[in-house]
Amino acid sequence: MLALLVLGALPAPAAEPEHSFAAGQKYYFDADFRRAAVQFESVCKAGQNAEACYWAGLSFERLSDVAIPFGCRQNAKARLYLSEATRLAPARPLYREALFDLLLESADCSRAALRDAAAMLFAMPEADPQYSHMLRRLNIERRWNSSGEVRLGRLFLLVPRVVHGVAALPAHAKASGGQPE
Repeated sequence: MLALLVLGALPAPAAEPEHSFAAGQKYYFDADFRRAAVQFESVCKAGQNAEACYWAGLSFERLSDVAIPFGCRQNAKARLYLSEATRLAPARPLYREALFDLLLESADCSRAALRDAAAMLFAMPEADPQYSHMLRRLNIERRWNSSGEVRLGRLFLLVPRVVHGVAALPAHAKASGGQPE
């Protein structure tokens, strides 16, 4: 059987979720966020594991920090996994706070981020111990994002994204100016 496994005739046994989770944490703490994200993603998808979804979200968030100004794709994945963690374990304030922080920090990637952060906040009871702190942070972020200086900064950040997007177009699309032939 070992010979068949080595030769590829039999599929390798699937990794245990606990092993993948432990490997993900090792990668995360070694700052290998890409590998960590892969490990946590597999555990999250395999068993609807809130903790794994949370760590996958954190891993993608770190990847987006490294990829500035092109980190919006990882930010979207981070948002997806942190939202899933919050949905699976709504009683965990750590998950909710991580998602809220990500929404505030990703306002330059998504116009809806501040709106979604506000919706998340206003869905919470005002008696929640985190409510007043989160409301204060949301108001600060709203003021900051409404300034003209920030809007001009977003325009300058948009230029490399557009250039990168045009460079990624197929050659026939560039030749026709993006218009259908």
